Amino acid sequence: MPKFVKTAVKIALSALSLWLVFRKIEPDQVWAVLTRARVGWLLVATVLFVLSKVASAERLLLLFTQTGLSIRRQANLKLYWLGMYYNLFLPGGIGGDGYKVYLLNRLAGTPVKALIGATLLDRLIGLLPLIYAVAVFTVLVPEVSAWVGFRVSGFWLAGIPIGHFVAKWLMKRFMPPFSPAFERSVGWSVLVQGLQMLQILALLQAIEAVGRPEIYLLIFLISSVVATIPFTIGGAGARELTFLLGAQWLGLPADAAVAVSLLFYSITALVSLTGLVYSFQSSSLTKELSS
Repeated sequence: MPKFVKTAVKIALSALSLWLVFRKIEPDQVWAVLTRARVGWLLVATVLFVLSKVASAERLLLLFTQTGLSIRRQANLKLYWLGMYYNLFLPGGIGGDGYKVYLLNRLAGTPVKALIGATLLDRLIGLLPLIYAVAVFTVLVPEVSAWVGFRVSGFWLAGIPIGHFVAKWLMKRFMPPFSPAFERSVGWSVLVQGLQMLQILALLQAIEAVGRPEIYLLIFLISSVVATIPFTIGGAGARELTFLLGAQWLGLPADAAVAVSLLFYSITALVSLTGLVYSFQSSSLTKELSS
């Protein structure tokens, strides 16, 4: 499928998802929630998100080093930020991951296969704590644990160490060069997820949301899993729809839930946009990556 067609489909799906969301709630109500958000807490949420992205960059750097690539931490962070910009604002092009693979292969001569393996593992390992957290919060939220059943909830919790062991075995079996970095990269992923969950709590404080925080966190975790599926622009629409459906099911105010989702996306977009700076400093970044 041509790239422009993929981009058009993503835009259409994002628009459709947002249309479905705002069919169910009044935009004025969401806007009212957003406009009374407390700036101090929004700044806290933004800082927490930035820290989560720094931790993500460290995880990727760790995996890159397993390929034999030597790259300075500051240069890696700049490249990561540029990749965020490409991923969010240029979804139909080469994309952030593709650009990083291309540039590092050209400058350092690291094999494309090894670089693709590192970027793919970065995404997959990032999902592990997310899935673990969903299992934990499924038990912590009585409405959900009662719906899925106590035995199923217990099985999911027991599945966390089993899943961790299986993931570690699979990496050692099929991608042995990265195996020594498994535990440390999972540790970085836990930090990333923890910071973003704190970010959601800060956003709840910002809008003085009504409802139990653990329910918002569970919906956020599920929406994060949904947002990893690349069928919308940067998860726009998909995350909001997940928040709306989750709020309706679990009895949260829909306007507050959607407002939290929109604020999270806005912070993501704002922080990612700063990566534009490095697109104008490509020669300087190239020099840093080459040294």
